[in-house]
Amino acid sequence: MKFITNSHLFSGAIVLLYLLNFFIADGFNGGADTISHYHISRFSWEYPTLLMDQWGKPMFNILMSPFAVLGFKMVVLVNILLIFLNALLAYRIAEHLKIKNPIWVSWLYLLTPIVIGNSISSLTEPLCSLFLIGFIYLALKERWMLASLSLSFMPFARSEGFVMLLLVLIFYVLSNRKKYIPFLLTGTLLFNSIGYAMTGLPLWIFQANPYIHTDITVYGSGTFYHFFIAAIPIFGFVFILLVSQSIRLFPNLKKIFSTHSWNLNEQFWFWIILGSFWGYFLAHVVLWWFGMWASLGLLRVMFVIGVPAALLIVKEIEFLENKYVNLQNKRARFVFWAHVILLPFVIRLFPLQEIEIFPPKGVEEVTIDDFISEFKTNEIWDNRKLFTGHPYILFKLQKDPFDSDKAANLWDWKNAKKGDLIVWDGHFGPNEHGVPLKEIDNDHSFKLLLNVEPESEFYTLNNSKFCVRLYEKQ
Repeated sequence: MKFITNSHLFSGAIVLLYLLNFFIADGFNGGADTISHYHISRFSWEYPTLLMDQWGKPMFNILMSPFAVLGFKMVVLVNILLIFLNALLAYRIAEHLKIKNPIWVSWLYLLTPIVIGNSISSLTEPLCSLFLIGFIYLALKERWMLASLSLSFMPFARSEGFVMLLLVLIFYVLSNRKKYIPFLLTGTLLFNSIGYAMTGLPLWIFQANPYIHTDITVYGSGTFYHFFIAAIPIFGFVFILLVSQSIRLFPNLKKIFSTHSWNLNEQFWFWIILGSFWGYFLAHVVLWWFGMWASLGLLRVMFVIGVPAALLIVKEIEFLENKYVNLQNKRARFVFWAHVILLPFVIRLFPLQEIEIFPPKGVEEVTIDDFISEFKTNEIWDNRKLFTGHPYILFKLQKDPFDSDKAANLWDWKNAKKGDLIVWDGHFGPNEHGVPLKEIDNDHSFKLLLNVEPESEFYTLNNSKFCVRLYEKQ
């Protein structure tokens, strides 16, 4: 058993932590978005246009569809496997970069609060991360064509991939790698061609993009420093080390026009690692600050840059350990890693629903569960057409949300026919679906059948009081 080291034991403990999270968690991360992504991939082969749905993301819809038919838990499991694949590639990247303890990069990534705190989900972030990490790994091996191909598909796992494409395009120009630029466009040309064939929209990527053409204004905007304040819960206190390492690398900004003369290591740390982290991070800072593209200031989007963050942090740790030899002793390292592994549990004590290990069901889900229990007591209701807003409702009822004979969006409630049922909830009703409670209550052609409220008052987006109400069209 001599081959079993402390590193093996710690790695095993992290794997065990993820397994326990998978089997014990009562709820899931990502809220209603998790359910919507699952629904789109689950029903995509029955409704093929869903495979190219730009809200769901085509790469996610296509790759997850075979697993989604096996159930929600299977998609969650695949996402966890993707997280560990990302961690393995992070280890390989660290080896290539001559990091003294490459396994530390994997550990930091896996224990980053925003990563493990969103691992019980069917969100697109793990897959989007894979395309970025795949690019970094292949580029480090100077397989630029394959690296460019990998990155070209990133925007179709999450739209922020276009930011990465722009960053790398600039890097290619300044580093005399212009011949690889066409390969960056592969994913865009392929998906736009398919989208054009299906919809007749010549610029399908832009014309069918739900974020560019969104009618949602209820998300508003926020402060410039929103993500900076949230950086500690997102990445942990080690974010301070990331900032410190960034400051050490930033002076290269003065000589970026001579990038072609830098050695590969300098190019990588500045453009690929530092650039991908801060390019992505600042893109979301601006989007939320200006309230663009229905941003909502969601913290979980930072999941995607977990590996660049871990690389920068470990590089700073090595710098400090070389400068202050006492930091290399076992006690100092024990204190550091104890903090890292405990932080996701500490953050769970605070009301940050976007970062939760062992996620419980949220107030909305618990209230909807209570509503479903009442709803199912009347078998007649179960066979009616339902107009709903909250995705979790049809998920719990195990109904196909895309079957127009049995389900419709709440925003179409005025098209309901006699006997149809309207399920209004306090989150999606007044916000995403634009149906204020007063409007439906004042329409006397709808009869209130059921009203379910949380045990304690709960206010959701835009200070809307949450409840679930069932109406029947008379």
